[in-house]
Amino acid sequence: MVHKFFECDECGNHSDQYFVLLSYGGGVNSTALLVGLEERDERPDAILFSDTGGEKPGTYQHIERMQEWLASKKFPPITVVKQKLTLEADCLERETLPGKAFGFGSCSDRFKIQPQKKWLRDNDIKNPMWLVGIHSGEKHRAERTLNQRTDVRFPLIEWGWDQEDCIEAIRCAGLPIPIKSACFYCPSMRKAEVLALAKSDPELFQRAVEIERVAKEAGTLQTVKGLGRLWSWESLVKADESQLRLPLFDDVQAPICDQCVDW
Repeated sequence: MVHKFFECDECGNHSDQYFVLLSYGGGVNSTALLVGLEERDERPDAILFSDTGGEKPGTYQHIERMQEWLASKKFPPITVVKQKLTLEADCLERETLPGKAFGFGSCSDRFKIQPQKKWLRDNDIKNPMWLVGIHSGEKHRAERTLNQRTDVRFPLIEWGWDQEDCIEAIRCAGLPIPIKSACFYCPSMRKAEVLALAKSDPELFQRAVEIERVAKEAGTLQTVKGLGRLWSWESLVKADESQLRLPLFDDVQAPICDQCVDW
């Protein structure tokens, strides 16, 4: 099935045909995007979720729930795409941290974007139209793409939906509000989130610390101190357990996006 989503600005006629793909991140924005499309009786041709292998358990559980909802609405199922090696295993093998810890987007490119592009090639799809869940309150994230590309749509922005609208739409659809979608060892996590992870899921926290320790012992951390860039996760939790306080001036991190994809 091929949809026609774009109209000519001057005449209003459809010109090009596109294979419509929805990039699903497993969080609030992309879930609201699915809900909004269902309300408008628009169905993508495929829904792709790029799995780094490091999402929190709650995100994987939400994806399973969404599979049931999608089937009930006669939507295509979520197709999981991924690299042969998880991001966690890759970091341990190369004795380094995720690229975001060094200020680079390499982890998003390699483990989010590239698997989706490979899926396109494997399925011989030449003319894709991507639907991406960025809401109107963060339109700045989409401006460069809107100015440079014609193969990406941001329906939430088109509908004027902000974060509150997205949450309300999900609730009205009878779906639970998903947790923030991000790797459990994401360098963009704030100190409060790291401390919460250490308490709620110590096993995942220890796996994250292992990535940090391996990189430290290998001597590959020349410009950063750990997963927190200016601070290490292990030191943060030890200080908290000792009832000490690390200075909070360095707790300014880039927000974790819904899909962690730099479009």
